[in-house]
Amino acid sequence: MKQIIILLCILLTTAVYADSYWVGLTDKIGTTGQIDHPEEYLTARALQRRQKQHIAIDSADLPLSRIYTDSIEVLGGKILFASRWLNGVTIDCSAAVADQLKQLGFVDTVQLTRYDAIPTKKSFKRQTANDIPQERLLTDEARTQTEQIQLHKLHNLGFRGAGMLISIIDDGFLNVNTLSAFSGVQNQILGTKNFQGSTSVYNISGANHGTYCLSTIAAQLSDYTGAATEAEYYLMSTEEDDYENFREMDALVAAMELADSVGSDIISVSLGYLDYFDNDDMRLSYSQMDGRTCRSSIAATIAARKGMIVCAAQGNEGNDDWKYLDTPADADSILAVGSVSSVGKVSVFSSYGPTADGRVKPDICTMGEGTAVVNAYTDYVIRGSGTSFATPIAAGMVACLWQALPHLNNIELMNEIRRTASKSSSPDDRYGYGIANAYAVYQQNQQPTDIKHISATAQDVQFYDILGRYIGNVRPTQRGMYIMRSATHSEILSIQ
Repeated sequence: MKQIIILLCILLTTAVYADSYWVGLTDKIGTTGQIDHPEEYLTARALQRRQKQHIAIDSADLPLSRIYTDSIEVLGGKILFASRWLNGVTIDCSAAVADQLKQLGFVDTVQLTRYDAIPTKKSFKRQTANDIPQERLLTDEARTQTEQIQLHKLHNLGFRGAGMLISIIDDGFLNVNTLSAFSGVQNQILGTKNFQGSTSVYNISGANHGTYCLSTIAAQLSDYTGAATEAEYYLMSTEEDDYENFREMDALVAAMELADSVGSDIISVSLGYLDYFDNDDMRLSYSQMDGRTCRSSIAATIAARKGMIVCAAQGNEGNDDWKYLDTPADADSILAVGSVSSVGKVSVFSSYGPTADGRVKPDICTMGEGTAVVNAYTDYVIRGSGTSFATPIAAGMVACLWQALPHLNNIELMNEIRRTASKSSSPDDRYGYGIANAYAVYQQNQQPTDIKHISATAQDVQFYDILGRYIGNVRPTQRGMYIMRSATHSEILSIQ
């Protein structure tokens, strides 16, 4: 009996104290998917995005080999999340099981990603530069951050992100389901997913960073309007606030893939990873910030290849020893977002570029210093700072622009955003291509043939100046740019 008890204790210890590993696979022999039947593993919305941008289904879209994943589970690996893009799984298992997996012919890589033991030091949120104060702001503080990038002019034309799906990836979205600031968009939240546990994304203790970020896009109060209040949203939790480890990056990869499969157009990531991890043998170096080394960055680049626009926080290390950008901001073909103040000065905390291989980063800047956000506990509009908050503002801008310019594909739209930014002619390692200018992108990329013209004699036509201020229902006679609206359409009127 004593021997049985000892054996039982050993088995229980193995089950409870398991580390996490990334297991890369050699191929997809045994996949349950077929390239010519993508509807079996991608939603109709995901397929429509690809079709619109002429993006073919390829082997990266196929599910993993069921034969391989079943074998991993039989050996004792508990699959936490899987990556079809990178062909691998993140699992919980003992060191002994990990050693066994290394001997299997279909296993290419086994990498420790998280120790189960108590971390050597507690991590901290990399993407929140300053503690957020609790005092309430009483005016429309969101106006500055939209006007700085000329986004209010798109709002005045009726472009507020309708028809676009934005996936927000963060630590959690505490109280978003109960705060009045989000009551107007509850029906626009199409789904949620917590990759780090079974707790609802709305109830993860202390996980309010996602709430602040989401508010800059979606919140509406009498004194606050987000950047893209008519968009739809998918909310995902990948970050463990009390830990910092490679497993979080793999959760981020899984979230990006879910964003793809549900048909997201835009991904907003206000998370970043660099050299600060719970264990010293899990460290990154600046030389790895080349867009091709970290799995989180590789996945962000693949997301772009699948037709999405990824907005990723540049990082808040501009005034510390690290100094440079984080992953996944180093990824290619995405928008890495830096921070500026309300007067357009680059924030001291905003991380430096370029990438390790010399590419310009950040791509653009928006207001991330003294940003107006909604407090997750009080529903008050307060201030916060960090490239975390600059990033969702950029994502909301992208949603409005893509609604207005649906003929552009993701790469074309990103290129136009860079080209029209304030420093596009002389980009540098602090501003990148500069402060974004949404209205310039819109003006220079309209397709006149797509505009449904309004008769100037119609009884329901109203005229506004370019700032959205009502003039009347009589056609203006002075030279300038005006907004002409009917009950169903808006267009720009230019009087020479």
